[in-house]
Amino acid sequence: LHHMSWRWAFVCFGSLGVVWTFFFHRWFRDRPEDHPSVNAAELELLKGVSSNAAGHANVPWAKLIRHRSLWLIWVQYFCLSFPWYFYITWLPTYLQEYRHQTPEAASRLAILPLLFGGFGALTCGFVVPRIAKSWGSMKRARRTIGTFGFLAAALLLFLSTRIENAVLGTLVLACASFANDLDMPPSWNTCMDMGGKYAGTVAGSMNMMGNLAGFAAPWIGGMMMDRWHDWNLFFYLMIAVYLCGAMCWPFIDPVTPIEES
Repeated sequence: LHHMSWRWAFVCFGSLGVVWTFFFHRWFRDRPEDHPSVNAAELELLKGVSSNAAGHANVPWAKLIRHRSLWLIWVQYFCLSFPWYFYITWLPTYLQEYRHQTPEAASRLAILPLLFGGFGALTCGFVVPRIAKSWGSMKRARRTIGTFGFLAAALLLFLSTRIENAVLGTLVLACASFANDLDMPPSWNTCMDMGGKYAGTVAGSMNMMGNLAGFAAPWIGGMMMDRWHDWNLFFYLMIAVYLCGAMCWPFIDPVTPIEES
């Protein structure tokens, strides 16, 4: 914003999407087997996959609504998203008001939580299959990493309230974001395995709950700050939400399709 108006910043960000669509159009195929880079072994794995999408128009809503694991995956994703939205809404204000950073310093520190969150999702993608292979159970692996992510994020968020140094406190917040995003791959993979040919419906409904948290978290945080002017109180609320999310995962069946359960 030192170099351009917010309007031109929007133009720059939007132009990145235009560039992406060019490369995406060249690379993407509706049918994976049509992609030139797919080898013979992958083609063999893809045989019969298209049948999984058959009949998607007839979504069994009654069966979905009655499914316990679906409700729990909704709740945990709300609990996962609620604190996460702090990083893209209130974090710059927090760094300036509570950590007494200049706008320039706050903008640099605000990079860390989202950067670490990306590392968390990437790490989980590598770790969970190896844990599942070692334990012989994908269900147990997903439940464990899901619960651990919530509990670790809650603990790190609490520790950040006890640290006075701004840089160190933000690094601990970044580690909390890392733990937060450990839950991302298990959540979306569960939608695929649990939803089966209704994976799009299940994933969309879960994401809706995350967006509901995105509506609620900044609004509730703003009301709390307006009334009590206490950042730590807002953090304690987010910690409590994390703990609620941790209680969901031990009861989620993240591998059995809804139509088979």
